[in-house]
Amino acid sequence: MPAIILILISISVFLMLKLLWFFAPEAVTAAVEQLALPASGPAQWRHLLSPLTYMFTHIDFWHLLINSLWLAWFGGMLGEVAGKRWVVPLYLGGGVTGAIFYTAFSSVILHGLVAPGTMLLGGSAATLAVITATLIITPGRRVTLALIGTFPLKWIAAVAGVIFILASLEMEPGQTAAHIGGIFAGGIWGTAWMAYTRRKMKQMKMAAKRSVNQAALLQKVRRNGYASLSRSEKLSLFNLSRHSSDSSSGT
Repeated sequence: MPAIILILISISVFLMLKLLWFFAPEAVTAAVEQLALPASGPAQWRHLLSPLTYMFTHIDFWHLLINSLWLAWFGGMLGEVAGKRWVVPLYLGGGVTGAIFYTAFSSVILHGLVAPGTMLLGGSAATLAVITATLIITPGRRVTLALIGTFPLKWIAAVAGVIFILASLEMEPGQTAAHIGGIFAGGIWGTAWMAYTRRKMKQMKMAAKRSVNQAALLQKVRRNGYASLSRSEKLSLFNLSRHSSDSSSGT
């Protein structure tokens, strides 16, 4: 399961940092700085992978646990509806978009106001991208919460939104910007997926309608002969047959 793989990577990084702290505490700060995303702009990124490594780096257990639970839950639902192949790209895309928002906000809007050494850590922005996309493509889904009951997913989203707003009041502005970036990425992907799905559904309905019409005309031919068809029916049968032939040659 893609979401589990992403979670295992984060857990591995977390455990390695804890082991490093146990055996060589003085090296932990340097290691975190290499993995984190600094707020000082692209020119000051430690390495080109900073926008990726930061989203798998957690130094607080509860931060890791909450992100992992949300990702496992919503990543599973996203995989069921849209396909498992989309979970990892969306997670990474949401994390990178969050990194861009964080860097732009810290470097431009808060230029000169960010404390030295300020960094971004954790997969919250990436996880929010997965959550947002899932809510957009399946808002009417009902989910069961243990010991609580069954609720529409959009109700849970509303509660989560309130929690996010309240939590943002205690965050640094750059962190909030990163989270907004993740939500933005998830919203764009979810909207695009819905538009693509509607188009495919429309094409499938049209193809099904053509098949029904063609079957009805062929049945009439078998029953009464080709001469029994009216001129418009003959033309419709010809067009339907040609369209089916074109579709088959294009696959």
